[in-house]
Amino acid sequence: MTVHELEEYLAPIRHEYPDPRSLILPALKYAQGEAGWLPPEAMAAVAEATGFSQAYVESVASFYDRCYLEPTGRRVLNVCVTLSCMLRGSDELFEHMADYLGLDGEGTTEDGMFTLARVQCLGACDRAPCLQVDSGEQLGPLEAEDATCLIDDLRQEPAPTRYER
Repeated sequence: MTVHELEEYLAPIRHEYPDPRSLILPALKYAQGEAGWLPPEAMAAVAEATGFSQAYVESVASFYDRCYLEPTGRRVLNVCVTLSCMLRGSDELFEHMADYLGLDGEGTTEDGMFTLARVQCLGACDRAPCLQVDSGEQLGPLEAEDATCLIDDLRQEPAPTRYER
């Protein structure tokens, strides 16, 4: 990810963000799309392209649980753990998925295929408990057996392109 690529991406949408700080999130999403996470050089490129310090950009990225500051697996499974989902069994769903993937809580599987994470509100309270696959599709309500089938199906599918331009 280069500063020039980010500037080209941001140029046609800059007018949509009258407050320049608002450009940081789309820039981070774009930068994350290439590698699936935000390495320091991507953060530096976002900082330069948006005109903010790298420390400020990193503070924004660290606030959002779907900005990944460490490498992720080829498939990312985000389980919502806010109140609606928790009351409908998201803790049990998460633990089942972690066990099935051979993880001790959040993390990435040894083969690098899956990253499992707890996230705050996916905005699908009517489908609780829910999860998000690869920062895209939201599924729910899910039971443990559904999650097992989902993981098995995802093992068979190629990982999607990280970011579609």
